[in-house]
Amino acid sequence: MTPLALARDLLDDVLRHAREADPDECCGVVVARAGRDEVWRLRNVQNELHARDPVAHPRTARTAYALGREDVERVDAATLGKPAIGALKAIYHSHSKHGAYFSGEDRAQAMFGDEPTYPDVAYLVVSDARERGEARAFRWSETDRDFVEVPLVLT
Repeated sequence: MTPLALARDLLDDVLRHAREADPDECCGVVVARAGRDEVWRLRNVQNELHARDPVAHPRTARTAYALGREDVERVDAATLGKPAIGALKAIYHSHSKHGAYFSGEDRAQAMFGDEPTYPDVAYLVVSDARERGEARAFRWSETDRDFVEVPLVLT
């Protein structure tokens, strides 16, 4: 499996985003554009979904994240099918209370039916809950039909 390579300063930006959002989860993406990676902070709309329909969305932003439609459309418009413009490299979010792991809720968020929504994109989960600056990366494994941890290589 391909590791996720990320510049240390970009990981620091993601961790800073998580600390600023605490106690809620944060979310965003890493986009490769013009030969360099960029962190795009996105809005966690989980509280809005919960307020609108708490039965369908029982979790709040303290324990879940949801990307807003407008953010997804902006990221897709800048990256899908346009490698000369940019590529979606990773989707990230934080776990403010329980460490950096890929939960069942995270898997559900990353799927469209039985298939991953973005099969070639890494998922980065960060947290300071167990150790400061904890970060782990995950990718879809067609063999395992699940997300598996891959090395996070800091450059």
